[in-house]
Amino acid sequence: MPEPLHQAMGFYGLVRSFRFEADVRDCEVYGHLPKELRGSYFRVGPDRAYPTLEGDTSINGDGMMSVFRFEDGGVDYRCRYVETERLRHERQARRRLYGKYRNEYTDDEQTTGTDRDNTANTHAFSHHGRLFALREDSFPTEIDPKTLQTLGTWNCGNRLKSKTMTAHPKVDPDTGEWWSCGVFAHKRYEGETTLQVIDRNGKLILEEEFMSPYPGISHDFAITKEHVIFPIMPLTVDMRRVKQGGDFYAYDPDLAPVYGIMPRGGSVSQIRWFKVPGALMAHVMNAYSEGHIVHLDAPIASGNSFRMFRDVSGHETDPAMGIPTISRLTFDLKSGEVSIKPFPGSIGEMPRCDERFTAKRYRYGFHKAREAIVRVDWQSGDRTVCALPHAPWGAQEPVFVPRAPDAPEGEGFVVCLVNIESENRAELLVLDAMKMDKGPVATVRLPFNQPGAFHGCFVSN
Repeated sequence: MPEPLHQAMGFYGLVRSFRFEADVRDCEVYGHLPKELRGSYFRVGPDRAYPTLEGDTSINGDGMMSVFRFEDGGVDYRCRYVETERLRHERQARRRLYGKYRNEYTDDEQTTGTDRDNTANTHAFSHHGRLFALREDSFPTEIDPKTLQTLGTWNCGNRLKSKTMTAHPKVDPDTGEWWSCGVFAHKRYEGETTLQVIDRNGKLILEEEFMSPYPGISHDFAITKEHVIFPIMPLTVDMRRVKQGGDFYAYDPDLAPVYGIMPRGGSVSQIRWFKVPGALMAHVMNAYSEGHIVHLDAPIASGNSFRMFRDVSGHETDPAMGIPTISRLTFDLKSGEVSIKPFPGSIGEMPRCDERFTAKRYRYGFHKAREAIVRVDWQSGDRTVCALPHAPWGAQEPVFVPRAPDAPEGEGFVVCLVNIESENRAELLVLDAMKMDKGPVATVRLPFNQPGAFHGCFVSN
């Protein structure tokens, strides 16, 4: 059976803590590393340094940053915990101090006044020559890209009014701008949200605030060359529930997903909200505009794909309703009509594209399925599949790396970590993006397994 989001993120049975930091020089490599693949593949995910609470979600783990460096014909590996304020306090106490995901009312009393939410565990992101570990309820945490040493939080030179930045920023490939949004910007949890734009040099150039229609989850967002898109999903925050020790989010089946669209050169006062029943999403593949038509490509589910959270009545939700299919949502800004067109057969999550085409009309996207890594061709409608020999543990997020800065779209490589649970180890697969069905051109083997990571980036030399 295909999996909902919480399994598609790459965890499956990887819920235990690994709890180690490691260096491996000259990893075992099988096959032939492409000479064009030069640089560092950074990835980050949750790994509990101290035991979690019973029944807590794995996304509440401490950030573990790792890197595969491709240089001089070999590959070196390193992983280090992101040393957040939260982790430092627990190391000093030598025990778990912080409770449930985003619920301060379940914490040890000695944590009062500390930064309890920032685990820096969601996205390894590079911009203006700096590396960050992102988490959507916090400021970015800067990481030394050479040593993986934690350098501290970063908030645009103390210019941000918001207390949060999305874990899914978008970089315009033409301007170099970092587009972001801050959901629950002041941590009132009423739907207060900010749009943030940072220039290619790391300077904040725009911050505007608006209120979403309801206080729902907004894990990702999108830009096109002409528009900004804010998805708000019906997993809502109720502070009465939180104060009673309940979950931060709960799925409300009586609410529909809403998508806000504004002109990119305009103001948040121009956001138009579209209610789209049965279109729940977590991650964006890409988006682009054609005049008054706006296309958004994403894994779309008819119900709750964040199944680590129950519904507002405290019940588990139907797993079948949370299974996402890569789909195209098309918004007609003149008529107000919205259509959903699934990509036939492409059930899966963790979508990426050739990011040189972010915000533009594009052809190729990549995602993971339960037993494969998949390339979709929006022009021809074809799917190309790289089957995984070690299913069902399968792959984590696939990341595209262009063969050269000026290579045609899709010409390059896909790197993807695979957990081989039966052998308690992991491999990094290197695929030719245009020949994925031929299998890996190179496999980088680690002598141990890896925790599940969420999102990463490749920084070329």
